[in-house]
Parts: sequence; structure tokens; C-alpha cells
Amino acid sequence: MTRRIAIIPARGGSKRIPRKNIRPFAGQPALTHILTAAADSGLFDVIHVSTDDPEIAEVAAGAGYRPDFRRDAAIADDHTPIRTVMSWTLHEYEKRGQHFETAALLYATAVFVEPQDIARGIADYEAHRTHPVLAVAEIGTPFEKLFIEADGILQTADAARFGARTQDLTPAYQDAGAFGIFSAPTLLADDDGGAPLHFRPFILDRLKAIDIDTEEDWAFAERLHAARTMT
Repeated sequence: MTRRIAIIPARGGSKRIPRKNIRPFAGQPALTHILTAAADSGLFDVIHVSTDDPEIAEVAAGAGYRPDFRRDAAIADDHTPIRTVMSWTLHEYEKRGQHFETAALLYATAVFVEPQDIARGIADYEAHRTHPVLAVAEIGTPFEKLFIEADGILQTADAARFGARTQDLTPAYQDAGAFGIFSAPTLLADDDGGAPLHFRPFILDRLKAIDIDTEEDWAFAERLHAARTMT
């Protein structure tokens, strides 16, 4: 039987939205939404909130998932790659005699992700196991029509194809800020958590792919939740 772990990074020092991982969203700490989704998927042997922060650990405990250990302060800054955090966490579980084949990275503020999204992502990964899976959302603008700013002037990503029909161009995607599915043994052997990876895409509904990094993102997510509640 495949043993699976869900790792939810939730350090205490978020800067753009202070304490965002436990800030109330829809009447409960943001973190508890993804904890509930992970639990309700019924797929994980361990659900671990990776935090250096006592208050966040208590919120996790209140939801039924007290962390087995705290994250080392040396990897709790805003420069440490998430894969490094995952690798460190898996090594800590190895020391405790727990081994896993599949490791899911679930983001603490992925408040719209549902159990079935996680289940489909894991099924996709475990059906292939050739590459990790990353939840992404199509941004609606083809790659060739995207702009970058240089010296105050907008330039297109591909000037030669800018005038082509949209349907003939390349769909572009963004990280949904929701989840990724990895090989646990590969993460354990990873000595460069910042190196680029080749992911298989898991296309998430755009209305679930709200990557909450700023106050504007938070306000948009609240408005979206309110709109869903009214329907």
C-alpha cells in the first residue's frame, strides 16, 4: 500500500500579509480549510503542518493535527525553498521510522481547494510517477500575447506571433498556489531545493486558483467566497 504524507508549510513570519496562515477566513483560521480538505480526501497516513510558530501549531492542534515536531528556525525564513522544507520534514519522519512514497505539498492559504482536487492530483501523479505534479491555472492570455516591461515600455513575449489568432497560440499557465505532488524518495535525495523541476500540469479551476500573497489577493478571495455563498 502506498504511504502518503501531506505537508502544509505555515511559518509564522509572513510579511506581506502578517499571520496570514491563521488569519480568519470565512469564520475560521485560513489554515483549517486545507486541513479539512486533506483530511476529507482520506488519502493521507500523516498530515503535517510544518511551522516554527507556537500559535500556528496550536491552531493545527485544535483542528486535530498537532505537528509531530516544529520546523527548524534555520529553514523558517522567506528565502528557503519549499522543497528544502519538504525534504527536511521527510528526513525528520525517517528518523522516527516513518517512510512515505508520495508527498503532497498543500499550501496553507489554498482556501478553495476541495478534497476531490487533491484526490485527482494524487491519482494523476501515481498513474505516471515520471514527474511531480503541479496545480496550475490557465491565465486566459496566450504566451505570445503576454507583455513584459522594459525601460518603461511594454514588450511582447513573442513579437513575431503577436498578431496571430488567439486559438493558434500557446496557452499560458500560472502556479495556482494550491498544491504539488512529489515522490517522497526523490525529495529525500534532493540536495538543491531551488533547482527547477519539470512538472506535469494539473489544471485547476481558475476560481479555485487564488494564490493569496497580498492584501489585494485576500480581499479578492473574500469577495469570491461571499459570491459563492450567495449562490
